[in-house]
Amino acid sequence: MSVKLNLWTSRRMARIAILGALTGAFSFIPIPVMPGMTLDPVIPALAMTYYGAFEGYWCYVVGQLIRYITQSPSKLIVNPFDIFMGSPCAMIFCAWIIRKVRYPLNLIAGVLAAILFHAYTIFPYCVIVYGWELVSIVFPLQVLGALIVISVCFVVAFGGATYMWKARGEPIFPWRFIKPEERFSVANRIRILISTAFMILTSIIAYGICFTPYVSAEIAGPPYSPYRLWMDSWIRHPITLGIGWFFWEMYKRNGEWFKISE
Repeated sequence: MSVKLNLWTSRRMARIAILGALTGAFSFIPIPVMPGMTLDPVIPALAMTYYGAFEGYWCYVVGQLIRYITQSPSKLIVNPFDIFMGSPCAMIFCAWIIRKVRYPLNLIAGVLAAILFHAYTIFPYCVIVYGWELVSIVFPLQVLGALIVISVCFVVAFGGATYMWKARGEPIFPWRFIKPEERFSVANRIRILISTAFMILTSIIAYGICFTPYVSAEIAGPPYSPYRLWMDSWIRHPITLGIGWFFWEMYKRNGEWFKISE
């Protein structure tokens, strides 16, 4: 029996619009450890915990669009597809993790997954944007800043979601109580294979470019040069999209998760 899901319902679009606007507002709250880091992931983290990967991803995309238009319009000029990559993809990964790992271990697993995603995808960013000379300084600061942001995000996400579930008389992490006969998949094996290949390819490209002369000061110029920013946006940043797409296809293997947030 085939099951079809309509994700773009009016209710979900309203959620995404409201949560996206809040995400854009939180992007004005900076994290002092690392320049450029803000608290914008807080609302998407709550959305992906309570609603799921779909709302978590798309409200972050809307939030990033607001952030770029109001604060960094040049990023949209360099790569207009930038809003679909980066942290929004982490929401898909974390949403899958906290639903696959059993409670209460999923609380720890969600935090570790977010840190792992950031560290894995930000290392080539540090090499490309700053150069190997500054990686030993910039990368630890990036990880430290991420630890602060992620800690705040998951306190808000788990605390807020728990409050909302209790307010509606629902159990914490209600997907734990879905009966086996109610489970179904809307995943496609071919798409899973393609997304796996894309994830591997984007990782190879992102890390491979780091060991070429193209990131050297002689060719790429000083840190944050236009060339480095262009290379990061088009060559490194798709690594996040590869991970996000793969775990989105894996997430669809549990179609019942979408039914909870209809």
